[in-house]
Amino acid sequence: MAFILKLAIFTALVVLTFTQHLNAGLGLLSGLIFALTLGNPFRNFTQKWAGLILKFSVVGLGFGLDLQTLWANTQDGIWLTLSTIVFALAMGILLGRLSSVESKLSALISTGTAICGGSAIAAMSPTIGARQEQTVISISIVFILNGIGLYVYPWLGHLFNLSQQQFGLWAALGIHDTSSVVGAASLYGEEALKIATTTKLARALWIIPVVLGTSVYMSRKQGQSGRTKINIPYFILLFILATAVTTFVPSASQVTPWLVRLARIGLVLSLLFMGAGFTRELVGTIDLKPMVQAVVLWLMVSSGSLMAILYL
Repeated sequence: MAFILKLAIFTALVVLTFTQHLNAGLGLLSGLIFALTLGNPFRNFTQKWAGLILKFSVVGLGFGLDLQTLWANTQDGIWLTLSTIVFALAMGILLGRLSSVESKLSALISTGTAICGGSAIAAMSPTIGARQEQTVISISIVFILNGIGLYVYPWLGHLFNLSQQQFGLWAALGIHDTSSVVGAASLYGEEALKIATTTKLARALWIIPVVLGTSVYMSRKQGQSGRTKINIPYFILLFILATAVTTFVPSASQVTPWLVRLARIGLVLSLLFMGAGFTRELVGTIDLKPMVQAVVLWLMVSSGSLMAILYL
């Protein structure tokens, strides 16, 4: 009986998502409430599909852009993106040492904050030989901060009277995971969503040189040689391909609005699934020191990037 009730409630949440009665914030919140109050008996399913749906949704959003807009948005934020990544990595390692956080755990938190949250952590973890619990802790911390960012960023954006362009760039630089970046931007406005998506995907590509550089350093330090396997985010290339279709295939305009609409629904669905994957056990794995490091670093990156956007 309990399982049938949970299935009915979860199905109702999915239906509300497809009928667009849930936005990004409500999708994540609904998933969290469902998981923490009733328990999620479909956790393996939601964890598996959350990431896949998000990637398809990001590709779908590409049909709402053309290559000229994509190039302009990427160029506008490239130096600020690079500066933010370098700053986050350097300050993250420093804060980790000052707060006596284990070096590998500190590196994972710093990389996740600097580049693309859980994806960066997953790519960096085997490169530095991190333990499983260190990976779980860092991803859990990033998940919590992502959820906070999804709600706090739009509120602060309106408080500081940020333009669509300013907010899109700020969200892409300051929020960890692509899901929350796109979710927060979608709550702020159409133009913010376009800028946030393109800038965030460009930021995510930096995981490739960072992981490669770390691999070379670790190999030399340990006196070893070998190759490092990197999970390249190929969905970013599909996103670019989608913008190319919009640019060079005029007849595609008959279906691209529907694809963008479906992508927006998919985004909310992925956030619902992500929220449903959270458990009380994950909260119990988090220690105070790495949490403090992550929060302080996030505040530094968020405030620093906002000041740069407003005054540079």
